[in-house]
Amino acid sequence: MEYEIVEFSSEVFTLKGVLTRGKPSIGKGALILHPHPLYGGNMDNPVVLALENELLKAGYTTLRFDFRGTSSSPQGYSGVPGAVVDVSNAVNLLLSRDIHEYGIVGYSFGGSTALRFATENHPLFLITLSASFELVSEGVFDTTQLSKVICPILMFYGQFDRMVPPADIETMSKLIGSNEIETVSIEGEGHFYQRSLERVMDKVRTFLVKFTS
Repeated sequence: MEYEIVEFSSEVFTLKGVLTRGKPSIGKGALILHPHPLYGGNMDNPVVLALENELLKAGYTTLRFDFRGTSSSPQGYSGVPGAVVDVSNAVNLLLSRDIHEYGIVGYSFGGSTALRFATENHPLFLITLSASFELVSEGVFDTTQLSKVICPILMFYGQFDRMVPPADIETMSKLIGSNEIETVSIEGEGHFYQRSLERVMDKVRTFLVKFTS
């Protein structure tokens, strides 16, 4: 593995991240987006690191970074709309490193941001864990725009999640309306995937095969 500590600008903020190249590389990239920055979420979250490891094993060049509002960039938190801008600038960095296609993987706040971003952009795929309809809807946003998400999507949620209602996934999948969306309901799991992380990674591994073969 080859990793690089990176910094990039997003509006007036400087964000920090880690860019890692898997071996062998397949020439594709993946952004990994962390949980809510105001509630302890950052790029070193254990679920984020597990997702990074799986993507690296599949040959992706990965970029995980701290959204504005984390301890590494404490000023300027501006919700999901601001996070979407951060993702756009992170994509620019990734594409500047000889990457021509990219997917996005997001957990909680990160998954919600990924869905908003994909209504106006075209990633290769989306993987979300516990994406929140409330966060996707944040600000002035017409949720029918979710129908513009056209890439294959894999969405996870825990049936015992007390932070994101499991019904959110059904609501959003209907709004997306794609034939290429798969939702995975995990019985007995909450918001933090402490019981089912291995199962999630197995499913992620299977999902990625269609983009790496």
